Amino acid sequence: MISLRQHIFSLVAVFVALAVGIAAGSTVVRGPLLDSTRARLEAAEENIEIERAENDELAAELAQLDDWVVDGPAQLLGGRLADSGVLVVVAGDVDDDVVDGVLRSVRASAGTLLAELRIDPLVMDPEQFARVAEVMGVVASEDTVPMEVFGRRIAELAPTIVEAFAGRAAVNAPAVLREAFGDLEDAGLVDLLEVNAAEVTVETVELLVLTDRNLVHDPAPMLDGVITVSDPAGSALPVLVAEVGRVGQDNDAPVPSFVGAIRDSGRLRDEVSTVDNAETILGWVASVLGLEAGRDGSVGHYGYREGADGAIPARGA
Repeated sequence: MISLRQHIFSLVAVFVALAVGIAAGSTVVRGPLLDSTRARLEAAEENIEIERAENDELAAELAQLDDWVVDGPAQLLGGRLADSGVLVVVAGDVDDDVVDGVLRSVRASAGTLLAELRIDPLVMDPEQFARVAEVMGVVASEDTVPMEVFGRRIAELAPTIVEAFAGRAAVNAPAVLREAFGDLEDAGLVDLLEVNAAEVTVETVELLVLTDRNLVHDPAPMLDGVITVSDPAGSALPVLVAEVGRVGQDNDAPVPSFVGAIRDSGRLRDEVSTVDNAETILGWVASVLGLEAGRDGSVGHYGYREGADGAIPARGA
């Protein structure tokens, strides 16, 4: 029979063994575990230093690109659009920095910026179709979409712009543009900005359409009408469509790519030049060079997204 003393001794032995086991185990495990933790911490610190160095390099490169944004167009585009008049049509609420970059590049090319025709976003807003329809003199229906009618109206006015400017000496740009678009401006559907106040003399007129995938409403139905005036043979009005292709991080529902639709169309791809990265200086350069190529009837697609022929037109294109 086990006595109380034996029972106490056995319990003490169990606890002593347990303590010895814990002590021995912690001694064996702690060393490798701590070493592994230290190694990982040192590796993480090394990676942080590498990332910090790379970020510094990228920041320096970005600063250089910022300089290019200001000085690059003048260095790269001088004289490219001499004797050409350019009407820039801005479809919707495109970021001002993008518009400024495009206008600056046109001016740097020695091209004559006739004006910026900014189409008010309400033209693409279905809730405003009754107002647009009233100005257009139509009744909105399934078969008559006011924004499409508006686009065709802009297209109808384009030949009058060409006739007024191309090959004529000392044309009063504000008077011509006001005559063409004044009613639409008075109705609040367009704004004529950056109108060239000088007496204008140009040999050709070209149309640069600037749009954006981050707009609230899809401008494509309206732009379809605008680009119908494109003539790659150069006898009417060469058209280039430049698009801000970068989608904002908080934009879960970007409008469809109008440039993509042109590139996917067997007919339009051969008639309308496109640029898919108008948010960058490379896109601004490609837009001007694409207009230059268009004067000889050359149509191309520039940028880096699907359907692009290359970053910029080939020399002599």
